[in-house]
Amino acid sequence: MDTVDKKILKYLQQNSNFSIKEIASNVGLSITPVYERIKKLEKEGVIKNYSAILDPVKLGVKITIIVNITIKEHNHTKRNEFVKSILAFDEICELYHTSGAYDFMAKIRMSSIEEYKDFLITKLSSIPNINDIESQIVLEEMKFTTEIILD
Repeated sequence: MDTVDKKILKYLQQNSNFSIKEIASNVGLSITPVYERIKKLEKEGVIKNYSAILDPVKLGVKITIIVNITIKEHNHTKRNEFVKSILAFDEICELYHTSGAYDFMAKIRMSSIEEYKDFLITKLSSIPNINDIESQIVLEEMKFTTEIILD
């Protein structure tokens, strides 16, 4: 990946609706080479997907919860069973296997505390290998980005 590819990626991260013509103009190439570079980046998996980033508050999804989870058994089979179970919940926006005091961190968006309480009691707590759950309600989102810095 060269500097032109990185410039193309920077523009696509800022707005994936930029036309190839607009990107070509900004990176100093004609349309065809830019198109070919984008297709190559997609084929190589550097560009995983294109999507719209929605405003959850305007859609009535006003609460973000960070959930830290520890599991009882860490062997390969039990860990994979836990991951499979938790990934089945559409409410989980993001899931990370972490080091430190907790084994996993999940990000959940809900419309109300009551909705989260119901999710916690009826779904999340039903996973057999969970040892402990600690929830943190986000009071204010200070920064959110999906951009990766490309130097």
